[in-house]
Amino acid sequence: MERKANSKKETAPLSTISGVENAAFEGAVLEESTSASEGYTVDEALNKIGFGRYQIKMTCVIGFFGVADALEVMLLSVLSPVLRCEWNLSEWDVATVSTVVFAGMLVFSPLWGKMSDNFGRWPTLFVVMFLLGWFGLLTSFSPTYSWLLFLRMIVGGAASGTGQSFILYAEMLPPKHRGKMLVLTQLFWATGSFILIAAAAIIIPWLGWRYLTGFTAILSWLSLCFFRLVPESPRFLLGKGRLLEATTLLARIAKVNKTQLPKGHLIVPPTQMQGKISDMLSKNYRRLTLQLWVVWFCMTFGYYGVVLSSTEIVERARICDLSGQIVNQGEAVAVEDCGCRPLSGDDYMTLIVGTLGEFGSLFINAALMDLIGRKLTFVVNLLCCAFFVLMLNICTSRFVLSMFILCARMFMSAIGNCVYVYTSEVYPTTFRAVGLGVCSSVARIGSMISPFIAQVLLARSLPAGLGVYAVIMLITALNCLLLPIETKGKNLEETAVLH
Repeated sequence: MERKANSKKETAPLSTISGVENAAFEGAVLEESTSASEGYTVDEALNKIGFGRYQIKMTCVIGFFGVADALEVMLLSVLSPVLRCEWNLSEWDVATVSTVVFAGMLVFSPLWGKMSDNFGRWPTLFVVMFLLGWFGLLTSFSPTYSWLLFLRMIVGGAASGTGQSFILYAEMLPPKHRGKMLVLTQLFWATGSFILIAAAAIIIPWLGWRYLTGFTAILSWLSLCFFRLVPESPRFLLGKGRLLEATTLLARIAKVNKTQLPKGHLIVPPTQMQGKISDMLSKNYRRLTLQLWVVWFCMTFGYYGVVLSSTEIVERARICDLSGQIVNQGEAVAVEDCGCRPLSGDDYMTLIVGTLGEFGSLFINAALMDLIGRKLTFVVNLLCCAFFVLMLNICTSRFVLSMFILCARMFMSAIGNCVYVYTSEVYPTTFRAVGLGVCSSVARIGSMISPFIAQVLLARSLPAGLGVYAVIMLITALNCLLLPIETKGKNLEETAVLH
C-alpha cells in the first residue's frame, strides 16, 4: 500500500519530464515488471534497450546546453582586450574579470550538485539555464566595472550548474556506449567555442562587446524551449523510491528504440541518503577524491591558462621569419607601453584556428579512452599538452604559432572531457551529482589563479608564465598514474560502499 501511494503521488512530474503518460500504459508497465520473480538493474535495462533514436534525441538536446554554456564561459577569452581599451583597465583588473567568474563557480558548484541529488537533474538544469541567460543579458547593460564584476560572478555561478546535463546524459546511456558518447559531448563545447570566436570577430568591431554578451545570453534562453524533451534520470527516480516512474521511463525509451525491457521487475537499490558531501571523504573514497581534486585543479588551471594566454600571446605576438628575426616587434612594444591594442583580423583568425583543437580532442579521447583506459589517457594528454605549451615560447611564424595553440588546446580540452567522464563513472548514483559539483568547485580554485598567471605573469615573462603551466601538468600526470580505480568498461555504481 505504501508503494502504491508513493507512486500515485509522484507520477505527476513524469508528464513534464518524458511526455504525458496514460494510466493504462503505466498499469501495463507495472504489471509486466512485477509478473516475474527475477529482476534487473538499470544498467541491464539500458543494455537491453540499446543505443537508438531516444539517445540520439537526447544527444542533440543536451548538446545545445553545452553550446550555450561554452558561449558564456569562453566569452572571457575575447572580452579582455576590448575592456582593457574601453575602460583603461590594468592587467590585474583584466585578470579579476576572469577570476570573479570562477569565484561564482566555486561557491555555486556544490550547491547545484546537492540540489540535483535531492530534487532531480531536470529542475536543477532548468533553473541553471534560466539564470545563465538572465544574468548574461544583464551583463550587456553593465554601467561600470564593478557592475560587470558582480554580474559575471553570477553568470559563473549559473554556468557551474550546466554540468548536471552531463550527469543526466551519463545516467541515460548503456554502459558499453557510455565512454564514446560522453566523449562526443565535447563536440558541443567545441562548437560553442568556435561560434563565440567567430561571432566576436564580426560583432565586436562593428557593434561592440555589449551586443556580443546579449547574443550569448539569448542562446542560453533558447535552450529553455527544449526542456519538454528532457526526461528525469531513471537512476535518480529509482534512488528516490519512485519505482513506477523509473520503470515507465525505461519502458518509454525501449518503445522509442523499438526494443523491450528485460523480463522481471526493476531492482530497487538499498536506500541511502542522497547528496552527502561527507561520503566523498569516507574511507573507501577519500584517496580517490583527493587525487581527483588534483586532476580537476590542473584541468581548469591549464585549460583557462591556454585559452587566456592564447589571447595575450596573439595580442603581443612576436612573429619571426624563417631566419628567426622578429618581424612585428612594434605591435608587441605598443601593447606593453600603453596596455591596449584591439585584436586584429589576423588575431581573431589565429584564435579561430586554436578553437579547432577542441574538435581534435574528440578523436584523441575516442581513440584512447576505451583502448588504454581513462588513467593512461590522462597521462598522454597531460604530457603532450605540456610539450606544446612550452613550444609557445618559440618566436615563429603566425601559422606555426597557430598550430602550437591548436595542439595545446586540443590536448588540454581532451583532459577536461576525460575528467568529466571519469568522475561521472567513478562515483555512485547516490552522490554522483554532488561529487561532480564538489570536484568542479575545487577546480575553480585553479580557474581563479590561472588568469593572474596568463594575464599578469605572462605579460611580464612569457617563459615564466608558460613554465608554471607545464610544471603543473607534469605533476598531475604522475598523480593520474596513481589513481586507485580504472573505470574502463565498468557499470555505474548505484549505492556507495562507505566502509
